[in-house]
Amino acid sequence: MVEKCYNCAVLGNPISHSLSPVLHNAAYKALGLNNWHYGKEKVSEEDLKDFIANLDDSWKGLSLTMPLKKTIMSLGVACDYWSKTLGVANTAVFSKKPCLENPETIELCNTDVNGIVMALMHSLKSQILNAKSAVIIGSGNTASSAMAALIEIAQGSKLSKISVVARLQSDGKTVKGVSRFNDLVDKHNSDFPNSRRIEPSNLYLKNKRDYKPVCGIEFPTIDPEFIKISQDIEKCDKSHILESISSLDAIEAIANADIVISTVPAHIADGLALALCEYCKEKSIKHLGALLDVVYDPRPSQILKVWRKYGMGIGGEEMLLYQALDQVKLMTFEYRHSSDDPSDDSCTNKHQSDKATDYDYIRSCMEKALQEAL
Repeated sequence: MVEKCYNCAVLGNPISHSLSPVLHNAAYKALGLNNWHYGKEKVSEEDLKDFIANLDDSWKGLSLTMPLKKTIMSLGVACDYWSKTLGVANTAVFSKKPCLENPETIELCNTDVNGIVMALMHSLKSQILNAKSAVIIGSGNTASSAMAALIEIAQGSKLSKISVVARLQSDGKTVKGVSRFNDLVDKHNSDFPNSRRIEPSNLYLKNKRDYKPVCGIEFPTIDPEFIKISQDIEKCDKSHILESISSLDAIEAIANADIVISTVPAHIADGLALALCEYCKEKSIKHLGALLDVVYDPRPSQILKVWRKYGMGIGGEEMLLYQALDQVKLMTFEYRHSSDDPSDDSCTNKHQSDKATDYDYIRSCMEKALQEAL
């Protein structure tokens, strides 16, 4: 009897650069799932619905990347707190034959949040407990996941202030994402009233109502002469970079933060990298906090190159690894537990601990395969 094969894939546009197949297929090998295969497909927002509708029952799950993390939300049911709260999912799990006539058969989850948390915790270890301030660069979907991750980190640290470095809204005054992120903090506080709030310990009770833990800083513009960065940042003429930058507020916030998470696409932060390099020299800064740059192509980015001269720089491959490990758990759970009670078809069952599997071993196999591919 021929063993049935099962399929999963990452969808997005562009998608050729994705290393998700390397990670997932390494996990399948470690789990002994020789009849499972993970690929990648170029799919646009307009084509996503038809793509899913045409899948057969061999398909068990999908990873969603740009620009599909919001688009997928109308095609399934959010099954974890952050996918529901953010309205963004990077994971779709098929509990039955993929069929858009019944969205409940498509279970949506957000593993990006935990991917960010685990990447920072794995690198910072106990140092994360003393983190007091953080900066998010960018205001898109990944920035929302970064904000959620910082809310999680705040539960076990001293984090009390978060700044967002992003473009201005159309009004030319307010920074994108700030209002949304403060609403996100307020919602989490409401949903979990006993959780630790992101606020200074010495904040007077009467001021708590007005305190906003997330503030905005305009993404600085830099003279175009300096944006044309060579491959070797050290060979750039940076003598006038600080004078040409529109505002030093962003650079100062980044340089003084305990945790910085850059969520902008490749090269968008190159100008920041140049300015930060010169700022550290001018101010005689010897040490920076920790930077997680979600970009892993190119690797390392310019801002990561600069950062590693002064502090801990964490590449996007770390986040990619941990969010993929969670995806593997979710997508293969039902198959690996097919001997469990078949009547229990709830999506929450997939989030219970799986003590029978050595995930440290699986993670190490995925990490090894990733390093070989980079």
